[in-house]
Amino acid sequence: MLRFFQFSLLSLFLLLISASALQAQLLNVESVRSDADSAGWYGQLNFNLSLSQYNDRVLQFTNKANLSYFSDHHAYLFLNNLKLVNLDGASVISSGYSHLRTTFNRENRFSPEVFFQYQYNNNLGLQNRFLGGAGFRYTLFDEDNWTGSFSTGLMAEYEQWQEDRAPAIDNRFIKSTSNLSLRGNLNSQTTFLLIGYYQARPNQFFQARSILETQLQVKITQRISLSVQFSAAYDADPVIDIPNWTYELSNGLIIKL
Repeated sequence: MLRFFQFSLLSLFLLLISASALQAQLLNVESVRSDADSAGWYGQLNFNLSLSQYNDRVLQFTNKANLSYFSDHHAYLFLNNLKLVNLDGASVISSGYSHLRTTFNRENRFSPEVFFQYQYNNNLGLQNRFLGGAGFRYTLFDEDNWTGSFSTGLMAEYEQWQEDRAPAIDNRFIKSTSNLSLRGNLNSQTTFLLIGYYQARPNQFFQARSILETQLQVKITQRISLSVQFSAAYDADPVIDIPNWTYELSNGLIIKL
C-alpha cells in the first residue's frame, strides 16, 4: 500500500512538472520549518519558473531567500520572496513579501508564536499589506518520518488596494488565521507537504480566504533539490474585481545553504 501511495505521488509529480497554470499567492512557513532537525542556522534559496494569469498572461521567475535560526528552545524565521515578471516583452516587479516569525518552545507539543509580514501584489491590485499577530502551534503527531500540526491565532491587518486608475481602498481588519499541515518522507530522496490555510474576520467567519498547497521535493544532491508546488486559493469576498479562484503550478530548484 505504501509503495502504491509513493508511486501515485511520483506519477503526479511527473504530470505536474510538464504542465502550465495560473497564479495564487502563498506564504508557506511549514516547508522551511521542516528542514530544521537540530539547533543552528539554516538557509535556503528557491528558484521557480511558472506561467501565470490574472487579467494578463505572464511568464515569471521567482526567487525565495529564507534564513532561520533554531536554538535549543526557540525558532526564528525570516522569509523573503520576489517575483520578476515578463509582461508583453517588458520586465516588471509584480509581487513580493517579507515575513518574520518566532516560535517559542519549539520542541513542545504546544508552542506560542508571534509573526509580522509586509506584502504587495501588483497583479491583483494589492498595493500594500501589513499584518502582525500571535497564536499557537500544536503538534498533532510526530511519528517515524511523518509530522502533522495545527496552528491558529489572531492578526491585525492593514491593506491598500487599487485597480487601474480607480480610487484606492484602505482596509483595517482583525482576522483569525489557521492552518493544518502534513509533511513527511516518501523515501530517502523525496519529501511531501500538504497544508491548508483559513483566514477570516470573526464577524464573517464563513466568508474566508482559503489556500491549499501541495509540495513535492526530490533530492538531486545533498544540497540541491527539485521542487514541484501546486497551490489554489479562494477568496469568498474579494476587495476589488478579481477572480474568487486563483491557482498556481510552479517548479524549480532549491539550494540549501
